[in-house]
Amino acid sequence: MIPPAPPVVLTVPPRGSVLVLAPHPDDESLGCGGAIVLHSRQGDRVTVLFATDGAAGDPLGHYKNTDYRQVRRAEARKAGEILGVHDLTFWAYHDGRLAEAGDLVDRLTGLLDATRPDIIYCPSVREPHPDHSVLAAAVGVTLAHYRKPLGVYTYEIWATGQPTHVLDVTAVWEVKQKAIEQYQSQLMYNDYLHKISGLNAYRAIYVPSARYVEAFEAG
Repeated sequence: MIPPAPPVVLTVPPRGSVLVLAPHPDDESLGCGGAIVLHSRQGDRVTVLFATDGAAGDPLGHYKNTDYRQVRRAEARKAGEILGVHDLTFWAYHDGRLAEAGDLVDRLTGLLDATRPDIIYCPSVREPHPDHSVLAAAVGVTLAHYRKPLGVYTYEIWATGQPTHVLDVTAVWEVKQKAIEQYQSQLMYNDYLHKISGLNAYRAIYVPSARYVEAFEAG
């Protein structure tokens, strides 16, 4: 058995226009927030798509007297400002039911035509959350018929992958942390700061000089 090659170590992300595909508001910050900041700082155009409305993210009803979908959008906009991104798109599919979206591949194709990205960040098909894996599978189907070559990198949240690239995000970790902190509606249910900091610290095993690293698998 041939062991996998060690991942490519990056101190800056590749240059080019970027499309980040997030199943829910917060996935962009959790999965590749550091990469987004670094892309923004080097002048790359970054667009973030949120596929679902995040409406299932308040199972105990803390926000029952508010428009919860708008709460999630407002959090995403605040996080985007911190990450340096202002081009946000919200498709508002039902949270937890993305598999029912029969037009997902068609809309992804239209989004690619409109944004012409050089680089895509998206979840992995190995993610156990159904919206994550469904979006990842739809991206795969879309790109199989898309004419423009792309650099496609899957990020980690609910599952780890076999990294082909690792990006040192130590210098922008506090920015990523601040972006995650905007999602108070989610942090009351799950201590994502602690868990994602642990994941990114663990991935620094590939970069001894780093404290925080985001890992990606090229598709």
